[in-house]
Amino acid sequence: MGNGYFVSELKRAFFSRNTFISQLLIFVCIFIGSFEFIFHPYPGVNAIYLFMYSHSEGTSAILSLLFPVLVSLPFAASYVTDVRTGFIHYISYRMSRKKYLLIRLLVNGLVSGYVIASSLLVSFIIFLLIKKFDVSVVDTLNIIVLRGVYEYSPVLFVLIMILNSFVCGVVFSTLALGVSTFIHNHYLTIVFPFAFYILSGTLLFQINKFLNSAMLFDLEYDPDLKISYVALYDLILLIIGVALFFIGAAKHAE
Repeated sequence: MGNGYFVSELKRAFFSRNTFISQLLIFVCIFIGSFEFIFHPYPGVNAIYLFMYSHSEGTSAILSLLFPVLVSLPFAASYVTDVRTGFIHYISYRMSRKKYLLIRLLVNGLVSGYVIASSLLVSFIIFLLIKKFDVSVVDTLNIIVLRGVYEYSPVLFVLIMILNSFVCGVVFSTLALGVSTFIHNHYLTIVFPFAFYILSGTLLFQINKFLNSAMLFDLEYDPDLKISYVALYDLILLIIGVALFFIGAAKHAE
């Protein structure tokens, strides 16, 4: 039952309306970020340049602002749905609660990471086609932290950014899923990661600039940023999200 349910939930999540809407909105954000440079032949604008401006470079890169909401949209509120429909009581007779919670965590993380990483990957392929596979190093891009990787292989640099976006999707959607067990509201569940994102960039930033969770998505957030800071922050938020999910679910079971 466990494996069959996992596959069933994975299909349900990947082909849901919310996932489609999330991916569509991500593509819109990517287009907005790169729009100016797609249709104007500025010198030095290649596929890497378009990718960075659609991702986090420049004031039009709204994906770097809205991604916490977009990755939470597909499945983060699924636990709330199961509770409201009574499905959680039905499934408890078919498998252990622990297995159900683990499957919910895995499916939520996978689909959330997928929607943003796959969208960025497809967009990069489109940028490659538009710019005739020009991936030369462009000095006008603000790339410092991963400069060595970028100069060695711009494509590898982009793939690292895409992989990191997958991790961000997992982390922020898990945080949303964890909070959902306490607030029991679809809309607040989806908005919460964005609220934390803004809070970390305003209040927590005043304590330490590396408490700004913007650095988790934008690896070029600060020239002093170390990848170890990003990994640690990701891990802490992931642990908090998982802990909240199990604690909240256990409290609800009582």
